[in-house]
Amino acid sequence: MEFASSPDGPYQYLCLRHNPYSRTTERVDLKDPADLRPNVSAFWMDKNGNENKVFSIIASEEHAVHRILELLDKQGIIDGSVADKTFSSRGMISRYRFEQGQQIQDYEFIDRYGRKIEVDAPGEHYSLRRQQLVEPSDTEQYQNWQSNYIEFFRDHLKDISFNDFRWLLHNMVENTTNDHAFAKHLEILTWLKDYLRTLNPGDKAQGSLIDIAQFYLNQLLDSARTERFENYTWIDQQGAEQFDRQPQHEQKLVIEASEFLAEGTDPGFSLTAFLAKAHRLGWRKFILYRTRGQRMISTAAMGNGDTDDVEMDVYGSVGEYFGAFMQGGTICLHGNAQNFCAMAMHHGELYVFGNAGKVCGYASKGGKVFIMGDIVDRCWTNSVNDSRTQDLEVMILGSATKYAGESLMGGNFFFGGLHFDNKGNLRLNERPYLGTKMLGGASRGNFVFFDPENRLVAAQYVHGVLKDFSNEEWEYLCGKIKESFELANITVHSENGADYIFIEDKKVKIAPENFKLVMPKGGLKGYESH
Repeated sequence: MEFASSPDGPYQYLCLRHNPYSRTTERVDLKDPADLRPNVSAFWMDKNGNENKVFSIIASEEHAVHRILELLDKQGIIDGSVADKTFSSRGMISRYRFEQGQQIQDYEFIDRYGRKIEVDAPGEHYSLRRQQLVEPSDTEQYQNWQSNYIEFFRDHLKDISFNDFRWLLHNMVENTTNDHAFAKHLEILTWLKDYLRTLNPGDKAQGSLIDIAQFYLNQLLDSARTERFENYTWIDQQGAEQFDRQPQHEQKLVIEASEFLAEGTDPGFSLTAFLAKAHRLGWRKFILYRTRGQRMISTAAMGNGDTDDVEMDVYGSVGEYFGAFMQGGTICLHGNAQNFCAMAMHHGELYVFGNAGKVCGYASKGGKVFIMGDIVDRCWTNSVNDSRTQDLEVMILGSATKYAGESLMGGNFFFGGLHFDNKGNLRLNERPYLGTKMLGGASRGNFVFFDPENRLVAAQYVHGVLKDFSNEEWEYLCGKIKESFELANITVHSENGADYIFIEDKKVKIAPENFKLVMPKGGLKGYESH
């Protein structure tokens, strides 16, 4: 329970509570009521064997979760090293009940309000690090699958075995012999990394499929170190200090990031400092992989002026301040971001194919941001649509929590309130906005919520007001909504002049009646929510 006199400031306690009389062990995660402390929580579970395996993991940053799962997989305790569900918790209880002989027989997860957290059974898992790969008995069925890989995986992934899925990617990477093949195969593996959670996996766990795709993506990028590809130059931390190569034509710099430090100013050790050094040498196209918590991966590290010509793809588990202070360019993160993503962004385009953490977009001036998952509290606080730079456009497929848009001064925001379940089905979140206290002290800006079932309630926007869409507003915002769906691999269908998508196997029209436009009241007050 929360107390009115709960101490102010950030804190988090992890308490282990054991009751031998009820044969129950609990981990209780306590956070301050304002949710100031960061965390990443994850579940991995498998009920397909002789015994249930259920893991509840919590850490301050996601790369720690990844490391735990990697070690569990290496030891043969679990199969695969990707969580079935990754999210940010506002406090919860992980409860395990055991038998007389200490064998766990039941478990449940409870949120801070006492409600049960439902986690669907993910399906069968697979460890490519311990399973032997064999050639499929019928390889003819897979001929030319790469020519239309999107349609192929949409139609057939549910029926393909783990072994065959792995064989396809293994064979593809093994046959990467030139620059054209390298680019094409990286495109396919990146698409899988971004969108496997939007596809029907059949009885296979999505996390294990993602683990396989990530493994071969890393293998492909590792092959750039052989120097047989003209358009790709490979570097890791061992060579960073002596690196002095300048790019030829449109070469991309492939950076293996695992041994770079999370922060610092020495380009021989710090990833951010090395990015600045590479930019001074003339590099403009970057691929970063095996990131593990490095902070401030952003074009902001690259000099004092605009960086509009920079292109960056990032794989792995990044640290805080991803895309913060951006001065232009395009950055794509093929995974989850941490806290302070897009903070103080000036302009540019930032795409995150996963969740993001706390205080996203704080003090932004402009820029285009897409986040495919959920975000946490205090997003785009103290932000402004600065007329001297790019318009502030934000597209969130999932939901935000409380304090969104405090002291906001402009910009257009779309919140889809959507997620994909473990069978790749598109579903509505509990609400399109998961808290209250939005737009406190705000003067300008548009919050658009996809709300076909009227789940947004007035108590969530007491400092805002509902407004009807004008024709001009709807034409512009409808374009942003459709763009969000396209970026999330959601098909927009057209019929009789109307557009719609499928949610939980139901047609839902993309029409003004299914959306809510909330604008700030703009009064002098607005902080009563505190």
